[in-house]
Amino acid sequence: MSLEDIEKLKRNNKELQEIINNSWDGIGIIDKSTKLIYVNNAFMPILGFNKDELINTKLINYMKSEYINHFLELLNIETSENKKYKAEIDLVCIRKDKEKVYLKITISTMLNKSLFVINTKDITSQVSDDEILDDYVASMHIDLHGYITKVSNAFLKLFEYKKDDIINTPYKKLFDENTNKIIFENIDKTLEAQQEFSGKIKAVKNNNYLFFINIKIKPMYNKYGDVIGYTSLIFDISNQLDLKEESTILEEEIDNAKKEIVEKNNLLKNQSKMLIITETLQKLSHEWRQPLNLISVQAQKLELDYSMGITPSEEDAVKSLDKIKNEADKLSKTIESFQHFIKNNSKESNTSIKKIIDAVIRRVDLNNNINVNINIDEEFVFTTLEEELIEVLTNILINSNEQYQRTNKKDAQIDIYQYHNEDKIVFEIKDNLGGISEDILHKVFEPYFSTKKKKHGVGLGLYISKLIINLQLQGVITMTNKDEGILVKISIPTN
Repeated sequence: MSLEDIEKLKRNNKELQEIINNSWDGIGIIDKSTKLIYVNNAFMPILGFNKDELINTKLINYMKSEYINHFLELLNIETSENKKYKAEIDLVCIRKDKEKVYLKITISTMLNKSLFVINTKDITSQVSDDEILDDYVASMHIDLHGYITKVSNAFLKLFEYKKDDIINTPYKKLFDENTNKIIFENIDKTLEAQQEFSGKIKAVKNNNYLFFINIKIKPMYNKYGDVIGYTSLIFDISNQLDLKEESTILEEEIDNAKKEIVEKNNLLKNQSKMLIITETLQKLSHEWRQPLNLISVQAQKLELDYSMGITPSEEDAVKSLDKIKNEADKLSKTIESFQHFIKNNSKESNTSIKKIIDAVIRRVDLNNNINVNINIDEEFVFTTLEEELIEVLTNILINSNEQYQRTNKKDAQIDIYQYHNEDKIVFEIKDNLGGISEDILHKVFEPYFSTKKKKHGVGLGLYISKLIINLQLQGVITMTNKDEGILVKISIPTN
């Protein structure tokens, strides 16, 4: 390296250090014991100490004790030599003035794996606002299947529950068991139409005390515009009512629900018809373009030969006609895939969970190396579109079976769970076969989308499954990554 190169490197290092020193974020360098080796100008006011007080002290000395072990664990995760490591943690430290400060810290390895860069942001004001909402506003999050996923502290106080006792339970358990089913139907229809529900309803606390609430529920969306659940605000209005008003409110809510259900049923029917017609025409036109082109090319080839006085051999003519026939068959199968949605002639029948699962297992030629664990209520009988439900569950198991064929994973397993409450039957099908990239997970129910290198058939399996569950069975189907694989969750009304 020349003297000129060395001088240039020194200048670059000085410029980099100047940038770091003047960064808006607090930046420090620590070793595995969390001893601070370097801090920039923005780091010092975060904890309220000057540079001399911070250097050579351990960062964990300023942390609340409950965060220390997790922070140290993040520093001791082993990585390969060429792989950089990055982690993020929210924690609480105590400033020099004895006040709490909430920090978001990003930890990154340096070239020397024994040292770490910590990018530190003060999020105290944001957390303080969240804490105020958490402590004073009763709220809950509900997944698409109607189960509670998150609640505020104010909610726990209002309903007198412990967090572990209410999470992953149906939100409808919060309401008086004598509540007219029309109210619940109206809530379901409103959310299904992606609208906000607002109404008064009689709720029940954990100690069975009945009281009136005003509840507002609205959809939550991900960055792709998909509904991923519902959020709700709950207000105790018991003190605003007397006994005479209670019966009046219940009657009014039932009357309103009846009117709204009629409106929303019409809305949902129109939405469903338009969805099927629009997507079917759009996707069919896209999917048919290639086979129609091939049919056209083969027909033009034969026409050109004959017009030029060239008589093709019988073998060549048969090959061309076979290609035309095969492509026409593909188009016909595509039509058949949608036909039963348009006609919708299926009839409901009584069946059992065991009958459904047994039929699915018979249809799917699962690899013998896959361990299948089935946990269902074999005696449970309900009314549904049996053949349609079997088709959906079969499609899901076929996908897992094909994923195994691509991965040949050792200890491959598929778990099939079924449980139910008063108004919903839930199926969970989980595998441990690697999952799907989060970047494309939101696309899995789109028509003609596939993670396979080569598509088979018309590629409509999961799309058809979603149509069956949403439109014919009036239920919900979701797919998420779980542990080392995929979790498909289906919930349908028990009728």
